[in-house]
Amino acid sequence: MAKALTIVWPETHHHLCIWHIYQNAAQNLSGVFERFREFAKDLSECIYEYEEEDEFLDAWEMMLEKYNLKSNEWLEKMFRLKKNWAMVYGRETFCADMMTTQRSESMNNVLKNYMSYKHDLVRFFHHFDRLIEDRRYEELTYDFKATQSSLKLSVNIEILKHASSIYTPAVFKMFQVELGKAYDCVLSICGDDGMLTKYKVTHHKRRFHHSVEFNSSTNTVIRSCKKFEFSGILCSHALKVLPSKNVLKIPTQYILKRWTKYAKHGEREVVSKSSLNEDAKASMAKRYRDLCRLQTQVATKAAMTEQTYEIAMNSLYKVIEDVEAHMRGMEVQDLDSSNNQGNTLPTSDGNVMDGKIKGVKTKGRPHGKSGRFKSALERATKKKKVVQKKSSLQV
Repeated sequence: MAKALTIVWPETHHHLCIWHIYQNAAQNLSGVFERFREFAKDLSECIYEYEEEDEFLDAWEMMLEKYNLKSNEWLEKMFRLKKNWAMVYGRETFCADMMTTQRSESMNNVLKNYMSYKHDLVRFFHHFDRLIEDRRYEELTYDFKATQSSLKLSVNIEILKHASSIYTPAVFKMFQVELGKAYDCVLSICGDDGMLTKYKVTHHKRRFHHSVEFNSSTNTVIRSCKKFEFSGILCSHALKVLPSKNVLKIPTQYILKRWTKYAKHGEREVVSKSSLNEDAKASMAKRYRDLCRLQTQVATKAAMTEQTYEIAMNSLYKVIEDVEAHMRGMEVQDLDSSNNQGNTLPTSDGNVMDGKIKGVKTKGRPHGKSGRFKSALERATKKKKVVQKKSSLQV
């Protein structure tokens, strides 16, 4: 799989499943887990905790010496693949804060509620369509709640109020957890040259510390944990530093649009007339796709309430009347020239299909009273009857 991903998707990053690594560790190191209770903790720290490569390498060597595992073949193999599982090598890869098996496990649970191995192909697609429909409705419900309801704040803090106004409920909960962790952090200044301030942030009851640099000219925060690069939200270390610099709102460069309530809101696209005149058929296909996409957005949002439904229906009827009135006022030659220079039809996926298909010969309607083609058996039977009739006449 790793080789195939490198060839097909060279820009992606392939990481091994941590859950499977622990399963294999339990099989290959079962005796070590039984004899040493701290081994699981030391192994977990090597996987998750270290932020610098040198720290990780030193900790790995110490673990091998501590438990006398330098000659263990399985650990040697895993060390050769360390860039595919150690967090120190993957912190700058955006993964939306998801664990390696989290997405697949979630989808498996959803599919089990709709699918069964006893289903035939027809029933499978029937249930699959129902699954897609339900998932879209859930997404629509979440979007509506996110934009129309306000989140309850645990504490009345300015940066928390700002987060509640921009983030979806799920992302806001993640942000709230990080802000709570910030209150358990100890902050100490390591250097200050006026513009750039360096900090050391340490969690309560944790022996690891994290480095944070704050640039007051740009409100940028450089963090050793790389949580923003990995998950898309600020870490507790940065949230500990920002209030000390009187930054009471999340800096705009640390707000990912995909995590906001208005992630689906896009800018209006205006197609220039020059591009429309280049290829008539391609232009019609693009216009058709744009209209379908906008119509779907209107239907999705307007279906939530009776009031928005009436607004959308009245507006769409008005649009239809305006379009028909405009087409009635067009000259015949203008209408013909804008009709893709030929007889074309848009398909559901936005492609353009010719109304007249060239190069295909049809047999036409068969001659005869029945108006249908005869089978070979019918023709042979009829021929036999004719021969018998002729012979009887001759006799």
